[in-house]
Amino acid sequence: MTTLDAAQLAWQTDDTGQLLPVSLAFDDVYFSKTGGLDESNYVFLSGNHLPIRFKNLKENQKFTIIETGFGTGLNFLATCLLWSSLAPKNARLYFVSTEKFPLTHTDLSLALQTWQDTPLKFWADKLICLYPLLIAGCHRLEFGQITLDLWFGDAKESFTQIHGQADAWFLDGFAPSKNNELWSDEIFNQIKRLSKSGTTLATFTSAGFVKRALLNIGMTVQKIKGFGRKREMLTAHFGDYYCFDAHKLSTSSQTIKTATVIGAGVSGLLTSYALARRGICVTLLDKTSPLAGASGNPKALFAPKITLLKDVKDHLPTVSFLYSQRFYQTLNQLANAEIFSQTGVIDFLLPHKKTHQTLKNLIDDYPNELICQTNDIINQQIPDVLKHTISAWIEKAGLIDTKKLSDFILSHPLINFKKFHAVTITETSQIAEVMDDFDNKICSDIAIICSGFESYLLDSQLFNPRKIRGQISYIQKTNLPNELKTPIKYDGYCAAFDDILLMGASFIRNNTNTDVSLSEHEFNLNKFNENIPTIAKQLNLKTCDLKGRASIRAQTPDYHPIIGQLFGKKRVFSLYGVGSKGFSFAPLCSEILAGLIFNEPLCISQNLLDKLSIHRKRLQTPINQNN
Repeated sequence: MTTLDAAQLAWQTDDTGQLLPVSLAFDDVYFSKTGGLDESNYVFLSGNHLPIRFKNLKENQKFTIIETGFGTGLNFLATCLLWSSLAPKNARLYFVSTEKFPLTHTDLSLALQTWQDTPLKFWADKLICLYPLLIAGCHRLEFGQITLDLWFGDAKESFTQIHGQADAWFLDGFAPSKNNELWSDEIFNQIKRLSKSGTTLATFTSAGFVKRALLNIGMTVQKIKGFGRKREMLTAHFGDYYCFDAHKLSTSSQTIKTATVIGAGVSGLLTSYALARRGICVTLLDKTSPLAGASGNPKALFAPKITLLKDVKDHLPTVSFLYSQRFYQTLNQLANAEIFSQTGVIDFLLPHKKTHQTLKNLIDDYPNELICQTNDIINQQIPDVLKHTISAWIEKAGLIDTKKLSDFILSHPLINFKKFHAVTITETSQIAEVMDDFDNKICSDIAIICSGFESYLLDSQLFNPRKIRGQISYIQKTNLPNELKTPIKYDGYCAAFDDILLMGASFIRNNTNTDVSLSEHEFNLNKFNENIPTIAKQLNLKTCDLKGRASIRAQTPDYHPIIGQLFGKKRVFSLYGVGSKGFSFAPLCSEILAGLIFNEPLCISQNLLDKLSIHRKRLQTPINQNN
């Protein structure tokens, strides 16, 4: 993966006194105040017949636009404005865009000031608020029923990793004479791969080689009047004809209306939520109660496992952390509650056998807003930080209140929880049937297995994961030191909240006993004492005073969850095997599964998707359950 470079800008003042961004790399302006929005509407929205197509969508239909060259996001903002005025309330728009040289947050904010006195202001302000850190890969941003997938990096590389099919293309970017890479044969071949019959395309240019390239990939091409002083522009479509009657749209009405999700841990809860957001009526089943298993600790530590920045794009712990952090912040707003507390987390980067310089290199390339070395203030506040080779400060990390998360999801009007011990799943051509030992049935259009380490019991083709017993230890204690208000991650972790100090967690293979163990209390306390000795000495905790909770995690041999449709089944899917990273992995993985079910664009690379596949080669060899 190549290094991601931010756009280098100069600023010009137009006749109205507005500052306009100019790319130094391509010596071209991003837009003009006097005609920029009108050009977006004319070339891309009208050029793809979007007003009538949006208006003719049905409830819960989806529409996908793919764009080359995000720039300042003007085309996206114009599309949002049109969508909000014409599309049905519950229809979903996916806007997928690439950008090799993304604007910094500061430059984007300045550029979009131009539109503060226009109807674009609402959408521009939301984009500025959600705009991601400049890290290569896909960043999914949610705007209600509109989803923006921003792929930062070289477009040729990004397009090979994108999963989905466009209903319309915005072939934008700087002029071919100034940015020939974005108009290469590789790009046009990817346009063909990511299209279908009825897909349309519009672009501002009428260059002959662009027309020939579109013809070569099988599109029908038209030259029409260009915008403003441009004499001509191109539009194109795949297929013998295209029309925009509601009954003939390529984005056919959604046929799945109901779903049964088996297992009410974090994977099942968030899968239910992902489906409900798409208008699906969900019955969520569990043999006991929500969060009864490994997801039921009072708080969950939410922090990434750090890898080299160059590897982030296909590194699930980091990709899921970036997505889930935005997801939880959104839930806080929707629930009007602090489901996620962004406390920041100190990471001692343990266990390791690396030198100080190697560890320094591991974290120094990251934006400081995400990961940096602990500063002097933290080092002085928590003297035990200094005893470690090097420590990282992860500002966007924190704690998840598991009960608040569960309560919010279960309050969704389309999610109904039912205590039910599922033992078999069958399907017909019409329905999926979930049965218990007494032949009681629950029927729905699809069934999704999210039963953690017991998932394999529901279908023989599912992988039997390793069972990992984990016990947390906690004590209620007033006047805990202020230093513990920031969670600390070592080869274990500790966190203080509501006069409770929580430590965890033990790691016992092939043990499904959930009784609390005194020896594991001792293990957790010893880790705490070893890593934070100054504070530990001050607290002088005793093993006999600790309370605890033990649960069983499902671990795969490659530490990646299992996601997808069961082989030979049309109506049965699974998501399990999240291990100890459930609250980080589940928001992203449930979104991926929903995207696979409904054939939506996915917000991860194909490389990473392959690592999550239920059919991946690594799962073909059973685990030795005795090792």
